[in-house]
Amino acid sequence: MEYSQVILEMLERIKVLENKVNALEGKVDIVKASQPQVAVRLDKVGIKYRSLAEYLLASGENRVILSYSQIEDILGFRLPDTAHKYKQSYWANTETHSYAMSWLAVGYKARVDTENDVVTFIKNLA
Repeated sequence: MEYSQVILEMLERIKVLENKVNALEGKVDIVKASQPQVAVRLDKVGIKYRSLAEYLLASGENRVILSYSQIEDILGFRLPDTAHKYKQSYWANTETHSYAMSWLAVGYKARVDTENDVVTFIKNLA
């Protein structure tokens, strides 16, 4: 990857993050000191799904419930057809899927409500 391409990607990422910070400002509490710290491995999360990892991390909550629509808003794109057709498989907590690393890398596991297209992300406190 060329140096100029890396810089452009970084600038675009900064713009996206600034928009998210503006949207979340005042609505999200930073992780409380009393909560156990989970090893964060954002380097394992690809750029495409990083915004979901950052959203979960910023929430500081032990349980985050998001509809498919909310997840798509966070990501900035529509979830793939496999998320709609093969819900249990798509939301499996496996490190072999790049999108799953978006929640696993920040200490969450996903559970999908297949009838309502809602995903509950639960912080792994162990």
